[in-house]
Amino acid sequence: MTHISITSVPVPAGLAGPDAVDFLAVAELLNAQQQEFWGNNDFYAPPQAQLAGRGSTPTRRRELLAARMGTEPDAAIIGVAQLNLPLTDNLHTGTVNVVVAPVARRQGVGTALFAAAAKLASAAGRRMLMAETDHLGGGPAGTGEDSSGTENAAAFIPHDAAAAFAAGLGFRLELVDRVSVLELEGYDAEAVLGQAARTAGPGYELEFWRGACPEELVDAYARLRQKMSTDAPLGGLELAEEAWDAERVREAEGKARGMDAEVLVTAVRHVATGELAGHTVLEVFRNNPAVAYQDDTLVLDAHRGNRLGMLLKAANLEKLRKAIPEACRVYTWNAEENRYMLAINEQLGFAAVGYSGEWQADLSAG
Repeated sequence: MTHISITSVPVPAGLAGPDAVDFLAVAELLNAQQQEFWGNNDFYAPPQAQLAGRGSTPTRRRELLAARMGTEPDAAIIGVAQLNLPLTDNLHTGTVNVVVAPVARRQGVGTALFAAAAKLASAAGRRMLMAETDHLGGGPAGTGEDSSGTENAAAFIPHDAAAAFAAGLGFRLELVDRVSVLELEGYDAEAVLGQAARTAGPGYELEFWRGACPEELVDAYARLRQKMSTDAPLGGLELAEEAWDAERVREAEGKARGMDAEVLVTAVRHVATGELAGHTVLEVFRNNPAVAYQDDTLVLDAHRGNRLGMLLKAANLEKLRKAIPEACRVYTWNAEENRYMLAINEQLGFAAVGYSGEWQADLSAG
């Protein structure tokens, strides 16, 4: 069997020099995998965007590992592992993503990449690794079955190559996310927004920004982002609340700018107290403005029961239609056990197109 060599791929300062050759090969491989899986370019990320998104920051260490057949340094890259290690919270964890070119699959490349990533994570003091698998279609969506709990949720994940690979490495399925898409052609966001606003009543008012959060709101927004980190269902994932402050908000905004992304945020303020009671986020990358991605949606516990989740999402969709009229569809991910948010999305017109499995491996067990 040909020897598989694993080497680190530094993130270059730019894409023009010879030190960017390996990074460009990695970017091409990652894009090819997304196109292969989805059958479209909705998740294509230009190399410049990947460059902006892959660098380490004060809150996260990011590593790239490349696999080659043989030991020649100029041999073609046939696989990559992305390792992310939090630096300000959840210091017992890391996330890993392994991608192998079709011509090199079932030859031990993925296993070798994971082993190298796990070794790095262990050396950094991490005992838990998280990973994600994607699966198109399938699953008992819309059956009305109770999907809470890992055993019930597992019915949504087929035992395909991705799931078998994760399980074979010692990962356990801990959470299932439904992947849904909203087609915007002919969508009447104003009607949905009007109904939601009437339900919420006069006790709340909306705040909107595009790009950077206003300075007078950034501390309150950071608190919402911190709460969001553990508000969504986590299943059996061993994750603690993230540490967010104004500096981390600005770091995230800078990353988005570097990746050439438009970020649209709608927040809701409680009029009586002035408190930000919730927020929702949409992202659109300028290289493909037809596709938007739903990020956080959160309503604080004290303000639930007022249909603010629907109000926030409908308002931000209306802003999206006006700010970026080229947008044609929106992708969103929600835990299958999060019946409240799934119900909102279904009422808005989102339809399931697949599922993501959230897996966890205990490195200390091996």
